[in-house]
Amino acid sequence: MMGKNLKARLAMWRLKRWLFVLSVSTMLIWFISPPPVFSQLPMFPKAPSEDRLKTLFERLDHMSKVDLSKPLTLRECIDIALERSPDALLSQLDIVSSELSLNDARSKYFPQIYLNGTYRFSDRIEFGFEKENYDLGLSASYTIWDHGHREAEVAQRREELKVTRSRGESRIQQIIYEVTRAYYNLLKAERLVEVDEEILRIARQNTERVRAFMEAGKKIEVDVLAAEVREANDELQLIQDKNGLEIARADLAMAMGLDPASQIQVVDDTGYKRFILLGKLEPEGLTLDEAVDRALKNRPELEEMRARIKAAEWGVFLARIDRYPRITAEYGYDVNLDDYLRERESFKNYRSWSAVARLSFPLFDGGTSRRREQQYEIQLRNLKEQYKSIQYQIMLEVRQSYLNIMRARKSLEILDKQVKNAKVTLDITTGRYEQEVATELEVAEARSLYAQAMTNRVRAYYDYKIAQAALKKAMGELR
Repeated sequence: MMGKNLKARLAMWRLKRWLFVLSVSTMLIWFISPPPVFSQLPMFPKAPSEDRLKTLFERLDHMSKVDLSKPLTLRECIDIALERSPDALLSQLDIVSSELSLNDARSKYFPQIYLNGTYRFSDRIEFGFEKENYDLGLSASYTIWDHGHREAEVAQRREELKVTRSRGESRIQQIIYEVTRAYYNLLKAERLVEVDEEILRIARQNTERVRAFMEAGKKIEVDVLAAEVREANDELQLIQDKNGLEIARADLAMAMGLDPASQIQVVDDTGYKRFILLGKLEPEGLTLDEAVDRALKNRPELEEMRARIKAAEWGVFLARIDRYPRITAEYGYDVNLDDYLRERESFKNYRSWSAVARLSFPLFDGGTSRRREQQYEIQLRNLKEQYKSIQYQIMLEVRQSYLNIMRARKSLEILDKQVKNAKVTLDITTGRYEQEVATELEVAEARSLYAQAMTNRVRAYYDYKIAQAALKKAMGELR
């Protein structure tokens, strides 16, 4: 009999030691080991936002290289920017952060469960594994009702998530617009270099022609020097535009989230060549009123303001119910695990539960709760006024963008005719010069007019393309 009691006491001592080691190890792992250790355990399930956050961190830490060995289309440049731009990544992080805040609000619908372990010894309690040395318990609590606070907080966090997503959409559209603008500016710079090269070629031909006339005794050396000066001026313009080309290339790289030194090549613009051949643009197919209506419907800034107004309304509701009598109901459940494991008697003797209902009535708080409600009401009124102001700003932005497109279209029609007329004038003047009917000054003037007309057409065309992107952004449809 004594042998059996000794074995039982020895088994109990081993069980106590195992429980002590388990409790201490659990607490050490909780404070020392990284969160991913617990995320693998079934008692710590991961939310979808946590997976997205991990994916974003991995993207930030391991950015893939971009293949710049071939020319890029506008769509490819935009996709690279959305993947690598710091603003795009920050927008996604803000969205995940708002999702985590929403999950925090929703967590109040679930019970709170705790495993509590304590080990102690002192001058009155000897070091060992007796029942005085340790406590192990399991407790749980759940709020049944709190007068609508949980529901209002979840609704408020949901609207704040909409605010973050709308703000992120605004950032995305701004990134796309910046990439589009930089892309067309690079194409414009390339076309300007081509224009300069053609003008320089014509100037060199003219210089050779003047030199031949001088050798034939029909011109003097001063005429050759004047032609060389004009040729040098054209060459300086080419150098300046080549420098502008490299700056435009660096701007596009920055807009895409790449090193400004990246040598980006873009696909040749077929739209410009088609316009040169046909001399006309495709119709817009959109009226100003339609553009304004679509902007008021699609702009993410307005969606953000509507969500902010909803969140403020929930804030007013929360501040208001804090002034009313508050009734809360809670339920608790406790288990004294150490005594149960030590005694191994009926489980119901070591468990307990409690239900508590509380009524609180704010009789007097110095007017704090009322002022808090008034502050939320002022904030709500400010947001509504801001909403109207943003509406007017968007309507103005759409109108300006639309009128810029109409102006660019009319300008292109005029400039295309100017280029054709200037080319004819240059050819005729050059022919007359070869027949010694026109002067060198007339040829230089005709060449200058032709160069200016071609330059203006290039700038006007790509300004038109940028204006189209600006209108899409103003309507909230830039994707």
